[in-house]
Amino acid sequence: MSANMADQSGSGGLYAGFEGYRSPTADELRQVLTSGIVVPDTNLLLNLYRYTATARDTLLRALEKLEALWVPHQVLTEFWRNRETVLRDPGDAVKITKSLDAHRDKANTEVRAWANRVHLAPGERDALISLLDNGFEQVSDRIKAIAHSSTHQFHRDTHQDTVLAAVEPILQGRVGPPMTAQAYKVAVTEGLRRIQAQEPPGYKDKKKDDANAVGDYLVWEQTLVEAASRRLDVLFVTSDTKEDWWRDEGGERRGPRIELVNEMRARCDTTLYMIRPAQLLELAKSELAVEVSSESVKDVDRVDAYTARRESPKFGGWTEEAVDALLMRLHAERPVQAAVLVEASVGSGFVSRDRVYEIAEYPPGRSLRGFTKPINRITQDLKDDGQLSEEAVDILSAVYSHDTPTQAAGFEIHSAVMPIFG
Repeated sequence: MSANMADQSGSGGLYAGFEGYRSPTADELRQVLTSGIVVPDTNLLLNLYRYTATARDTLLRALEKLEALWVPHQVLTEFWRNRETVLRDPGDAVKITKSLDAHRDKANTEVRAWANRVHLAPGERDALISLLDNGFEQVSDRIKAIAHSSTHQFHRDTHQDTVLAAVEPILQGRVGPPMTAQAYKVAVTEGLRRIQAQEPPGYKDKKKDDANAVGDYLVWEQTLVEAASRRLDVLFVTSDTKEDWWRDEGGERRGPRIELVNEMRARCDTTLYMIRPAQLLELAKSELAVEVSSESVKDVDRVDAYTARRESPKFGGWTEEAVDALLMRLHAERPVQAAVLVEASVGSGFVSRDRVYEIAEYPPGRSLRGFTKPINRITQDLKDDGQLSEEAVDILSAVYSHDTPTQAAGFEIHSAVMPIFG
């Protein structure tokens, strides 16, 4: 039990019952780092594949010196479940080149639209488009070459993977046991209940009625069980930035959610602390005598920011990757809708009814009813696949005027998503 808890266990005081609002002191972080339980989240282990060699080696030395290191079984479950996906990140040339193809098509559409507005000669228009195509092709070829060399750094063969070789001895004897079948069933039920009730942690994860949706809660439950058994404070190290873990004050993450602090105090009689991986490096430098360069800290912050952007609810729940995936599907399946979406993104976010007819070359009597259905269908597919937040807004909607309330005056991109196209 932490010292500050013992001091406050008597009569009431300023922080009695409000401990979650109290900023941790340097002494408290030092104590939990050396004699508490230090729990790395799954993202810390997976990001070892994304850090530079220097940053990765520095973090591994820090983990190696942590006598208090302990890993919930669920963390490794998610690590192995997602490892192959992370391995594909640097070498997935197919994904990035397809995304570039979507951007190329968008650029071509912009050039064609501009050429039409200024009445550019077809030959000059085609020459500009050829320059664009050649430029995108050169970049795609270069990316494929870089990706090919990057894939040799890590291996799908676990016996040749340098990250696994370094992590295995560090985690030996420090991984918690799996839950019993009954405890697991109870935890999954509780995790799903918390998602529906929007109770932390984990309610920001994709909402599917299976155990994959409650991974964060399973990590939390196993951590609570361990903390209660050993009666030690917990230092949780995570790259996760979502509001179901952190207490956000004016856009600044001040500490763990109050509910999490209170739950750990109630169940374990111990204190919860939370830090980011970069903060762990800073602590390792001052408390564990690990040599840490400023470049390593910056790289860890860079990777954390990258993973945060992929999970961010900003832009109406959309990300650049999700928009690219939508455009790629639309170009293949519904090119008219793709062209209209691109046209709207080029301007103010709106495309008129008349312009839709021009793009699609529809006859005058053609109805636009159901025009956005293909977009909504693909959007739902992206949500089901976990590529898009369940809370994501409709990216394109019909706009109606007072003069023609039953006929769409045009289509508009949701204002929250427009910055992605900027």
